[in-house]
Amino acid sequence: MDVFPDQLSIVTVNASRPLIRPDGRYAIELATTELGSIAFEVDEHALYALRQAIGEIETEMKRRPGRA
Repeated sequence: MDVFPDQLSIVTVNASRPLIRPDGRYAIELATTELGSIAFEVDEHALYALRQAIGEIETEMKRRPGRA
């Protein structure tokens, strides 16, 4: 797992939900403390990358409880 770079913006996610645009494209809406609701489009490749990243974080959290 990479070390967190200083130049990234950080938001706190409070909720999420899947969306479908009128043109058929998909997105994920995130409700954040800092920016309110934001959304990002996803395709199969993006979903795969997100699942991989979430899986790595879940594994790390299980290895080191109390760090979340």
